[in-house]
Amino acid sequence: MNTWVVLLVVGVVAAQQQHQQHQQPAEAHQVPPAQAAQHFGGDAAHDSAHIKEHLDGKIDPTANMTPEQLQFHYFNMHDLDKNGKLDGIELIKAITHFHNENPAPGHDGQMPPLPSEVELEQMIDSILRDDDFNGDGFIDYGEFLKAQKVREDQARAHQASMAAGGQHHPPPPPPHQ
Repeated sequence: MNTWVVLLVVGVVAAQQQHQQHQQPAEAHQVPPAQAAQHFGGDAAHDSAHIKEHLDGKIDPTANMTPEQLQFHYFNMHDLDKNGKLDGIELIKAITHFHNENPAPGHDGQMPPLPSEVELEQMIDSILRDDDFNGDGFIDYGEFLKAQKVREDQARAHQASMAAGGQHHPPPPPPHQ
């Protein structure tokens, strides 16, 4: 039963990801690694190839997942204690995982150094400040989805302003709630 649910979720996410990729220009998907790492999930939560890599050697459940199902899988993949919430340690694991999977350009195939402890602390503080909407010190799945939607809406608004002839500035950070 659990395998069927995973297969269903992966399939739905993959289909929606393919649909979104055909609707948006390629540059819309490019986010500097440092910025993406600061926003837990980022494009990696939508990247079916990235998630498939973690399922290598297993049945390929991502073949028929929607983007929402892939996001759920991505969240659960980092929820190490399976309590339905991501704490600071799990967020650090997700950031370092993202860092290892997405080397910054200009490093000639070598991994750039991992963020320092101070940088990781600042990233976690930023994530919790921006995405922990109920202030409990954790990111639950609902908060994760809401934060992803806020970022997607900001990216769309930024793209629209760029298409309308606006100056090239990064999108503003998500609002504090």
